[in-house]
Amino acid sequence: MSNRKLNLENKDLPELSFRLLSISSSKYENDWTSFPHSHQFTEIFFIKSGSGYMQIENETVPVEADSLVLIGAQVLHTEFSNSSDPLDYYVLGVEGLKISTDRPAEYSIIRSCASAASIRLCFESILREMHNRKKCYEEICQHYLAILILMIYRKDHISCELAGPCSSRECYKARRYIEENYQHKITLDSLAGSCNITKYYLSHQFRALYGTSPIAYLTQVRISAARDLLTTTSYSIEEIAGTTGFSSSSYFSQTFQRICHMSPQQYRRTHAVLQADGYVLHDAEE
Repeated sequence: MSNRKLNLENKDLPELSFRLLSISSSKYENDWTSFPHSHQFTEIFFIKSGSGYMQIENETVPVEADSLVLIGAQVLHTEFSNSSDPLDYYVLGVEGLKISTDRPAEYSIIRSCASAASIRLCFESILREMHNRKKCYEEICQHYLAILILMIYRKDHISCELAGPCSSRECYKARRYIEENYQHKITLDSLAGSCNITKYYLSHQFRALYGTSPIAYLTQVRISAARDLLTTTSYSIEEIAGTTGFSSSSYFSQTFQRICHMSPQQYRRTHAVLQADGYVLHDAEE
């Protein structure tokens, strides 16, 4: 009798925060209308058979059987099939997976993947579970996805990171937009539009990343700018309200009182002591 036992190494395992959203199976049958589009989640394509190419932002990427393509959230892309060798592929929608790359467009690709059989099995298993919807199918699909992504992740030439939704670049873009445009009228709709995402997605992701809502952060930035103007200029309250993006001086005063626990006038008087130390208020026009 022979016996061999292997023990799992005692080490911390990574916390996998990605989530399966959908799976599709598509085959070109001369009925595709290809147009650039993007999603609020990462897509993972596995080419079962056929050949063609993908337009990813301004790049053209050839694809063939056993290719694996990962396309990041908000990346414009579309697929084109070779009519004589039609594309047949699976595609997963995954939330919480970020593709790290030096390319302008966020994507990675494996051609003629050596572990194609194992990867294909993961896709087929997910599709079967999603179709049959038996008890616990959601958990089973999620575990198949974890296996698939970990197989991708351990390949040295694949550049992706197991990152949760909090790594959203759209949130960073929204934050920068607020900091650079707080003087102007900004609504949640216009902010989401500037990032090409829905306001519901932006609100959820922004709060998860920064611990506050986009509009609350906008108010913080405006109040911070107002504090600076109150102590470094002789602007009137009405001028400061208009300069920092508030719709009226009364709304500005109410908001300032709520956040700073004193009125703008009181804040200015409190900090007037700086003048005694040689810090003199000046007009913004100087």
